[in-house]
Amino acid sequence: MKHIENKENFTNEIILSIPERFITDNTFSNYSLAVYCVLRTLSQPTQLPILCITQSQIEFYLTGKLSKRRLISDYIKCGINELVDNHIIGKVDEQQKHYILDCSNLCISNSKEFFTVITFGEVQKIFNVENVNNFLLLRYFVSLISTISSKITVYLDNGEYKNRVVGNFTIDYLSELSGITDRTIIEYNKILEEIGLIYIYRQEDFVIDKENNIKRLNNIYGRASDIEYITTFAKNQQKHYESYRYLENNNKKANNKRRLAQMYQQLLRGGGKDYTEKTIADIYNYVIEENQKYERMYEKNKCEDYLDKIRNTDIFDKYDFIKENKYL
Repeated sequence: MKHIENKENFTNEIILSIPERFITDNTFSNYSLAVYCVLRTLSQPTQLPILCITQSQIEFYLTGKLSKRRLISDYIKCGINELVDNHIIGKVDEQQKHYILDCSNLCISNSKEFFTVITFGEVQKIFNVENVNNFLLLRYFVSLISTISSKITVYLDNGEYKNRVVGNFTIDYLSELSGITDRTIIEYNKILEEIGLIYIYRQEDFVIDKENNIKRLNNIYGRASDIEYITTFAKNQQKHYESYRYLENNNKKANNKRRLAQMYQQLLRGGGKDYTEKTIADIYNYVIEENQKYERMYEKNKCEDYLDKIRNTDIFDKYDFIKENKYL
């Protein structure tokens, strides 16, 4: 099996490790988190501990433009001061709107501290959303990504696998974690999906427990780049819990297979004169899939009983549309 490293998602991106305290500690506002992201981004490539920067430069790095809005400048100033007051950075000097900042403590020094990995590209996408509180949206995004589990490994059918790709917490929990209302979380989830940062598999499914109580399955979420893993995990959850829709779909598939098997027998007996091309193609596809399944089982177990289950496909040779792959 091939393990896919998550760092491949961050090609040509500056990776930011956000300490847990920026999410859980009310000492840090949304503004200090945004400023922290910029300063980490600037200090990483240069490895220089001292930076000279202005509030306008920080705004430009976040948004890609200068708005000349006093309010944003005030927010950034507030963020800088919070980082200084909490000894995350040091203010060496301040002259004519220029800050000389000691950023030597920005790297994570406490190996026991949990952190969340995002990229500065993700930060910039968030700050390019219009008509929204971008600072709060960033904090929520970091909170959401922090709930992606490191203990869950998702395997694809092709053998590739990853961990740190799915989360399955409820909106109530995310609200408690982030301090944001349920209604705002629903709105922010929609925005983050629209700008391509996250994908949410909405289960819209339920299970019935032993006491006949109905329990709704949690939605599964993660980064949009991991959509295949998210979808796979969500469907595995349905199978594991034998959800209503899973059982319903299984019954439909089983009934359809029985129907196609009966129609195949009709063809062998010379019947099926009124079958459409599409129906015959469906029968053919069913037979081929079943044959391939039994071939794989024989290869694995070397039991010749499986070979006896392989159906003859000569009956389909007379249909030109099968040879042309018209319905495949």
